[in-house]
Amino acid sequence: MRLPLLLIAAWLLLGGPARADTPPAPEIASYALVVGSNLPGPGQTELRYAEDDARRVAATLAELGGYAPGSVDVVVRPTPDALRQRLDRLTERVRADAAAGRQARVLFYYSGHARSTAIDLGPAALPLEELRQRLLAVPATLKIVVLDACQSGAFSRVKGAAPAADFSFNSRQHLDASGVAVLASSSGSELSQESELLRGSYFTHHLLVGLRGAGDANRDGAVSVDEAYRYAYHHTLVATSATAVGGQHVSLEVELKGHGEVPLSYPRPATSSIELPAAAAGYALIQDRQARAVVAELQKAKGAPARVAVAPGEYDVLLRSGDQVARCPIAAGPGGAVVDLGRCTIEAVAPAARKGAEALLAPRWRVELSGALERERRDAYRATIVDTFDYREDGPLTAEASVGVVREYGHRGLWLGGFASQAASPRYIFDHGEQTLTFRWQTTRIGALAQGERRLVGKLAAFGRAAAGLGIGWTRLVQDDAVTREVFAGPAVELGAGLRLDNVFTRGLGMALGGSFEYAPIIENELGERHDSGGVRVRYGLSYTW
Repeated sequence: MRLPLLLIAAWLLLGGPARADTPPAPEIASYALVVGSNLPGPGQTELRYAEDDARRVAATLAELGGYAPGSVDVVVRPTPDALRQRLDRLTERVRADAAAGRQARVLFYYSGHARSTAIDLGPAALPLEELRQRLLAVPATLKIVVLDACQSGAFSRVKGAAPAADFSFNSRQHLDASGVAVLASSSGSELSQESELLRGSYFTHHLLVGLRGAGDANRDGAVSVDEAYRYAYHHTLVATSATAVGGQHVSLEVELKGHGEVPLSYPRPATSSIELPAAAAGYALIQDRQARAVVAELQKAKGAPARVAVAPGEYDVLLRSGDQVARCPIAAGPGGAVVDLGRCTIEAVAPAARKGAEALLAPRWRVELSGALERERRDAYRATIVDTFDYREDGPLTAEASVGVVREYGHRGLWLGGFASQAASPRYIFDHGEQTLTFRWQTTRIGALAQGERRLVGKLAAFGRAAAGLGIGWTRLVQDDAVTREVFAGPAVELGAGLRLDNVFTRGLGMALGGSFEYAPIIENELGERHDSGGVRVRYGLSYTW
């Protein structure tokens, strides 16, 4: 949660604003000073995501904002004096451009703790009034200022302190230049919030998603202040409406001279992108597969494609419609990629009453039933039965049946749970005239199970599993009507791998085929010989996921 200390202000002091359909002309210099600090002020708790938010803003500006290499200055955990030095350096660079006859635009971004009168940079603070004056002293044609201040909470962290003076209102009084656009993360009576799932602030996340192309309502290849506001307003309100703090309303005030709109980003020339086709509809979430981080959220309407600029890499697109979620793997390379709805796997939505991305990433459960076959292991124990006592083997295979219950954590392909299995050896038969003896054993294993999965293509995934627990063995010797039983116990472990096919015939039903190596040296004879009732087994099974 955060005090509403977020604003974007644009001044047009000379001429008209830049056209929204083209990047800034070469004669216009662009600079950004991006600041992030997780350090707490007095009585505050250290933040987790303010510095990450700053890095994401800087990366977006460099990729899509038309800022040349070296013109985006990222400062992490500065002292007030260090920040003053960076602001002075920025002012000198813009003055040099002005002396050379070049116009300049400047963006200043801050994410961290703040109070009603200052931004907190650890134990020291920089007064807001001083920050305003230093920003006003920068002789740029266009200025954009973003302040995002926060302090820690439990699941959602509150940004700022007591909502005293509304910063955007004060700014409008003090910054009476030729034009201004003020975009604030929430109203003066609301608290803004951070998300553990998004690993950043709700507002900054949705603002950046909008700047990456989701906010380009008129499809002209540029995202203006007004388009960014409309996108951020809707998605921030939806995302925060189910939190303990409640919904936050993004606000916008505009007073600009000139013609046209003020562009903030140009997503069309991005190095890569993900496009949701016109037929797709519903709540969409784009997740970086390697980083396991949410890159974008958007509400996709049917009938028009939606495009989001991303870095090249592998992603999962989750598209929710009604009570089901389509999970679509996609690789974004140079030139971008379009989601192939035919390759998506269908999953059920968890029935919990949740909103936003948390619903899509709700934990899933799975019940697995499997069987395995193995040729009986030859060891000293078995050699004694066959070679020394002259028993014959009634069939070469050991059969095993297993049941497991696992839960997925964080939609990262990691499943943890427990299992139980039962394996039975073939019978060993000894014929001695009119007397026949039969001998066999069974092994029961119970323990913990961990399984990792990685989607390969469509419904097909590869998996690896490991299990460990307790093994209990029974031997049974039948001689005429007499039955002799013995019970043994010991450790049992398993390693396995294979392929699985999800959503076969019906949603949630899966099939798996693989192999496993089991080690369970449990059963022992009077000679001290132990039999490993494990082995290398071919494993097949069915599962149901919900």
